[in-house]
Amino acid sequence: MLRNLMFGAAALALVAFASPAGAQLAPGDVEIEGPMTAINFADLPSPLPARYIVGTITVMGVKVNVWNDTLIHTPTKTSLDETDPLTFASFASGKLPGRSEEGFLGGTAIVIGDSAGEEVHATDLFSDLAENVIVGEATELVTLPSGVSRATVNGMPIRRSTDSRMPAGPAINSFGLRVNEREITPRSLVSAEGYYSSRQKVLYYHTLEADGAPLLNKNRTQVGILRADCRIRGGGRDEIEVRGGVVNPANATVQIRIPALNNPDRWTTVGFVTATAQPAPVAGDPDQGLFRADLRNLTIPGGVCPSRVRAVVPAGAGVPNAATATADMDGR
Repeated sequence: MLRNLMFGAAALALVAFASPAGAQLAPGDVEIEGPMTAINFADLPSPLPARYIVGTITVMGVKVNVWNDTLIHTPTKTSLDETDPLTFASFASGKLPGRSEEGFLGGTAIVIGDSAGEEVHATDLFSDLAENVIVGEATELVTLPSGVSRATVNGMPIRRSTDSRMPAGPAINSFGLRVNEREITPRSLVSAEGYYSSRQKVLYYHTLEADGAPLLNKNRTQVGILRADCRIRGGGRDEIEVRGGVVNPANATVQIRIPALNNPDRWTTVGFVTATAQPAPVAGDPDQGLFRADLRNLTIPGGVCPSRVRAVVPAGAGVPNAATATADMDGR
């Protein structure tokens, strides 16, 4: 059910070199996935240079340097966010709901980087604390002693994560369209991913998919992206595949766009796809459509897969309003 897991299990492949101590692996040759047992702040130099180490983390006994330009991200937050970026300080300190540890300490980290002089330097640091997932039957609400009601899956309470470091995204159905998570039909299928608090016996979720929940805005045009992949082949043979859903109408024509090479705020259309109508999963909702854009023989500017992709349904005949969805894209 969950279609947007940012990472699977990392394949750890470290090559041993019989070379001088100053030798360095190529960037990206270090990949580590495991529990973080320590997070520490570094003593910052004064004045600050353009690039400096802000702190270190220890993953499975390996000390990793984190730089001020290291990409730090969770499933729903990143250090590249323009308005409220995820910083190393917020990653390292401040308790998340249901946890006694500071920051993401004790959670699982995925580090990608390089090694120089026997020191590991992170270019990419990801954590979702723990990839706790439940897929099961929506059961009745549970009322806590405080009087607060929470949704349950097979009797286990789930709760939306409101922490700014890993906030819950919109609840969706299997078409990738937004649904009302407060009206999930009992005994319908639900999947939730997040971290489990053994202290509170609650799963704090950042991703929720519920096929038995009605659309949030059933009279408006909506489009959603379930998955997006890119592959660079060169020679005018690059490929992009985007899967998703649409409603109002269910057979809408969807434009697939990627950001311009030197202007990420300008988007270029690279293809079109028409959705195939399907019966509504919930009674009273309009029919919804699934699409799969399989775009081949492309020439992607710069020869590098863009990190984002956009699906657009322009307003027009039979389309009440324009709709847009933007998602991360996996590239290789």
